[in-house]
Amino acid sequence: GGGGGGGGPDIDYRVRKVQGGPFKEVIIKTPGAGGGEELTLRVDFHGAFRTVEEAQEDIKRGVAHVDEGVMGLEGAFIPASSYWYPRELEGFASFDVTVTAPGGYTTVTGGQWLESVKTAHSSTDRWRSERPTDGVDLVVGSYHVERDEFNGIDVYTFFFEADKALSELYIGKTKEYLTLYAGLFGPYPFTKFAVVESFLPTGYGMPSYTLLGSSVLRLPFIPDTSLGHEIAHSWWGNSVFVDDSLGNWAEALTTHTADYLYEKRKGAEETSEFRFKNLQGYKNFAGKDPIALKDFNDSARTETRAVGYNKGTMVFLMLEDLLGEEVFTAGLKEFYGEMAFRKATWKDIQRAFEKASGRNLGWFFSQWVERAGAPGLKIGDAAIEEGPEGYDVTFVIEQTAPHYALKVPVVFTMEGGQTVTEVLDVKKGREGFAVSLSAPPLALELDPEYRVFRLLSDSEIPPSLSVFFGDNTAVIVVPSEKTARGKYSSSAELLSRDYGLQVVSDTSPGVEGYLKERSVLIMGGAGENKAFERVEKSLSAFVTFGPEGFKIGEKAFASPPSSLALAVKNPENPGKNICIFIGGGTGEEMLERAKRMRFFTKYSYIVLGEGEPEKGVFPGEKVLRHEFETGG
Repeated sequence: GGGGGGGGPDIDYRVRKVQGGPFKEVIIKTPGAGGGEELTLRVDFHGAFRTVEEAQEDIKRGVAHVDEGVMGLEGAFIPASSYWYPRELEGFASFDVTVTAPGGYTTVTGGQWLESVKTAHSSTDRWRSERPTDGVDLVVGSYHVERDEFNGIDVYTFFFEADKALSELYIGKTKEYLTLYAGLFGPYPFTKFAVVESFLPTGYGMPSYTLLGSSVLRLPFIPDTSLGHEIAHSWWGNSVFVDDSLGNWAEALTTHTADYLYEKRKGAEETSEFRFKNLQGYKNFAGKDPIALKDFNDSARTETRAVGYNKGTMVFLMLEDLLGEEVFTAGLKEFYGEMAFRKATWKDIQRAFEKASGRNLGWFFSQWVERAGAPGLKIGDAAIEEGPEGYDVTFVIEQTAPHYALKVPVVFTMEGGQTVTEVLDVKKGREGFAVSLSAPPLALELDPEYRVFRLLSDSEIPPSLSVFFGDNTAVIVVPSEKTARGKYSSSAELLSRDYGLQVVSDTSPGVEGYLKERSVLIMGGAGENKAFERVEKSLSAFVTFGPEGFKIGEKAFASPPSSLALAVKNPENPGKNICIFIGGGTGEEMLERAKRMRFFTKYSYIVLGEGEPEKGVFPGEKVLRHEFETGG
């Protein structure tokens, strides 16, 4: 008990530990304040935060996932989840916060920047939000600040180094996104948007600002991709809040309305590839027993991200295909208008789209949000019969149990390259269909543009590093020879820690079995790793090795300086991949390339060296395609 300060009386309180969490609950017995009288409480407390070095130890796959406060000479990042100020476990509040830091630092939170007082020894900033928020995140850094104004919105950059050109680029792109999304969703909900640099590798979207790591911020593609994603979070997640008791929908909706939208602007081929990559990521990372979308809340784990991002994005894509772009956009506006600054669930999304479309969508959300897993599709018994008025094409579509209600595009390729598309309702485990055409088709294919969320077959999946990294039974094989082991050991430790994978030596008695049964990553080439010599023949159809380097297709690469990460199908087990990581260079150079490799795992090969990486995909099989025999 006890308290006080600020000229008021001491009041009684007690503190108890909150069960199941690192929190303490303060129960305050307030004096009677009748007649609606306002009561002001002053609470004094202190606490310690993690060091920057401690936070860096928890970086996984090149990304920092910070739930606790971090503080050092570089600055501070103190998220709302660290409970750095007294707050209720549930509920929302507006805020007026004044933060004092040492001289030379500037603070950033959500809300409007009302005041800044700088002296040689201290820096005081005041921030206020009249909008309710579900938490206040605090960032502190030694920042150079640039500001512009756009339609009554303050647009800022907070960068560690003065860079006028970079600031102008980010401010200009921010204005474009604010205009775009206001037209699609509804008015921008805040009075500012700021791009804030972080000393940790983060990519966060907070109410009215984004926190981007220094290395990410300066990548040339970020203003056209990740920036828009984080700004879209201003609507999805930061003003319509996530009620995660029924799953986090915000990452899926943000990815669909940002990342996918950018691909649509590029063209049909890019959007088809985007959809395939989502299916591929789900197949490679979701695991044997995936969660349902209604259970997705953990963005830090690859297996749950494959559901929340990959499956979730495909669900919104299928919903847009089902309703049409115009009705889908009306549904977005209905959802935002109804739920702004309130907690929302998938049920609220369903109600909004039902209202916009005038259709019952219970079946759609039930099978895609509440049910775990994905359907698998097969095609069979395809035949052509000439009729009195044309040609009847008959075929069977099968799907795995439990059965889904699917709208499956079937594309017929005609002589001359023209195509005819029919969208068929598939509801049973095995259904026969007949389609009449004016001429005999050369081929038919189910869902060639990957518009249906489904489980790809092993042979359909191209070989890729993500097959290896998404397999918790996969093994990293390092050289036993001392010099070669020293060259690759740090890379093996990094990847093992990031993905939870076993590391074995090339002389381990189990290696022969691993090469036949599992996905493996062999570090080191000829003369370095004995396991490489056992698989080199399997690699020869894709890459040629010589004394000066290696060759992919017709393109040659010298090694050093180039390093190669490559994946091919395991000939003994096509559901698994054999991967290699080789190249000239020191252990430190290979470690830096292993770090970069983690951002390109969807590819079959990546050539890492000076400049931008060279990358590509070896195609998988078209298992849902049937080619008809032609006469002659």
